[in-house]
Amino acid sequence: MNKDVNIPLRKIREDVWEVPQSYKDYMRKPVRIYAAEGLLDKMKSDLTLQQTINVASLPGIEKYSMVMPDGHQGYGFPIGGVAATDFEEGVISPGGVGYDINCGVRLISTNLREEDVRPHLSEILDGLFEYIPSGLGLSGKVRLSHSQLDEVLRGGSEWCIENGYGWEEDIERTEEGGRLETANTEKIDEKSKKRGAPQLGTLGSGNHFLEVQVVDDIFDERLAKAYGIEEKGQVAVLIHTGGRGFSHGVCTFYLRKFEREMSKDATLSRILSLERELACAYLNSDTGMAYFEAMCSCANYAFANRQLAMHWTRKVFEDVLRRKAEDMEIRLVYDIAHNIAKEEEHLVDGKKKKLCVHRKGATRAFPAGDERLPPFYRSIA
Repeated sequence: MNKDVNIPLRKIREDVWEVPQSYKDYMRKPVRIYAAEGLLDKMKSDLTLQQTINVASLPGIEKYSMVMPDGHQGYGFPIGGVAATDFEEGVISPGGVGYDINCGVRLISTNLREEDVRPHLSEILDGLFEYIPSGLGLSGKVRLSHSQLDEVLRGGSEWCIENGYGWEEDIERTEEGGRLETANTEKIDEKSKKRGAPQLGTLGSGNHFLEVQVVDDIFDERLAKAYGIEEKGQVAVLIHTGGRGFSHGVCTFYLRKFEREMSKDATLSRILSLERELACAYLNSDTGMAYFEAMCSCANYAFANRQLAMHWTRKVFEDVLRRKAEDMEIRLVYDIAHNIAKEEEHLVDGKKKKLCVHRKGATRAFPAGDERLPPFYRSIA
């Protein structure tokens, strides 16, 4: 893919830009870019804008191909890319999800202060490294049989809670309750299952992390208090990980399958010739729905992975500080995915439509009162 330095950008309003649909004959919708001018200049330095334009070629895309303020070049979609396709007539693209399916972030609050934790930081970090391994190919504390892995893929966070790895309230504070119902373990290849079974409860490598943090500033006291962030100096924990090698294997399996089948369809084969990394399949096809169901299984695995990491975090703090996790109020603030494609209903030009919303390095954001938000956050989100 070559970078086009002459992409026409029209300013819609402050920090919102558009590339018109007329720019390329393959574009089905315009492109919307949400970025200040400084961030836009960074996007121009790589293939972010060109990738966003190519996403506009996907059959069934609704309204716009979009990229968020932190957008940068990725695989197929830019990271920070968002696109919704018609669930009945459109396609699903693994490039719009990424190899690390349901990579996400989990924020944990405590009632501890920096002075409570800093004297014990070395012990805490040693314990976290022991219980939550980081790096390529490492195994976690939980050993899963073939049937247990299937239970995780179907149950997500619910499986963890049922087996003693967490609190009931953790599910309420996880996107979708930590479980996507469309998961189908029969759509997962055996090679990926063998790779994923030992890795549950591990961080992985790359940009994944577990951080023990301190609140050093609060910008909105009302919102912060509603989320359990009470004061400066408060200790929090942030976990960033996803579906590990398991989801990487599933993504690779379906990308190859998509590429083989796209050559049989004139519309899809043109997309393949435009950008191989935009491999896709119609959602109403057997292959497209198989990937969607497999992806949901991977999402459940990732929800469980972060749930286990939080469970072991509680245990380490208990062991080192010799206090119960409940007394330290080690509570989940929220867990949300940023690599996912989800079935959602939205208003499109005044009409309710069922969509497949691809979010690649981007998170959902619903207004206050939306029923998809947890009841205890619904009034203040």
